[in-house]
Amino acid sequence: MDQVSRVRATFTFMSKVFISYRRDDSAGFAGRLADALERRLGADSVFRDVDDISAGADFGAVIEQALHKVQAVLVVIGPRWLDARDERGRRLEDAGDYVRREVELALASGKPVIPVLVGGATMPAAEALPPTLRGLANRNALALGDAGWHADLARLETALEQWRAVAAPGAAAPRRRRLAALVVAIAVVLAGGGWWLRGGDGARQLVGEWSAEVAYPWNLTLREHYVFTLVDGRIDGTASFLGVPRRLEAVEWGGGRLRFLTRSESVSGNEAPREMGQLYEVWREGDTLRVRVQIRRSHSVDPPLEFVAQRQ
Repeated sequence: MDQVSRVRATFTFMSKVFISYRRDDSAGFAGRLADALERRLGADSVFRDVDDISAGADFGAVIEQALHKVQAVLVVIGPRWLDARDERGRRLEDAGDYVRREVELALASGKPVIPVLVGGATMPAAEALPPTLRGLANRNALALGDAGWHADLARLETALEQWRAVAAPGAAAPRRRRLAALVVAIAVVLAGGGWWLRGGDGARQLVGEWSAEVAYPWNLTLREHYVFTLVDGRIDGTASFLGVPRRLEAVEWGGGRLRFLTRSESVSGNEAPREMGQLYEVWREGDTLRVRVQIRRSHSVDPPLEFVAQRQ
């Protein structure tokens, strides 16, 4: 069996590859890459917004759902990817820019992220990227060019095959078990401290959108967003951590305070992802929202951070 056949056989079990790109920078290369991968890996093996988002669909919601389902992400970077601008300035500085959101969510997921350089582009330096995207600079990039297209594509497929081996169910299971154990340990600790109280309708006063400037202990300050909704009498929603929205889990209300958990992973260079849990306690204080968060890692616990969020 030749190399391409081995890659195709391996990817028979891959759900999808997500291609992130900026349309006015590399749409042609992204389309050509998607077509080439689907010919080799099978129909519906690649997610690309033009082909996979229906008219009238919520673009952001579909993108986030797709990133949760795929097994690898390709970030196509052309000559104008880094410095693309609109009337408000550099687009990567806009927290709502879809390309930025795609890359942030991909990095936060702990899944394989491969920068793909096209059109003669070079890999951006970490200091040229917003803080939440700097992990991209640690990923090994691959270049695709017209002259060596087939050879470049074969190298990309080989890289995906190696990542697929890492992401195989047998390899992923220990990581899922570690994350589950971390969450259980957090719940036990908090239950022992009397955190998880039930009942009360006062949580309605928290419903809405809030934001705050959060100064993290590693010389990083970001604007985080908190969205609370009421579903069947219970609080639901998202809380962003390191600029990435995360679903509320283990939500409890008691004593005039809302307590919940979010989960994330940290990735540094080629190291294996490390699980983290963020424990939140929030309460109204006049017209503002007080927020206390403690970051628990598999091997350590950070001192609590406390800050004030304003209603949006």
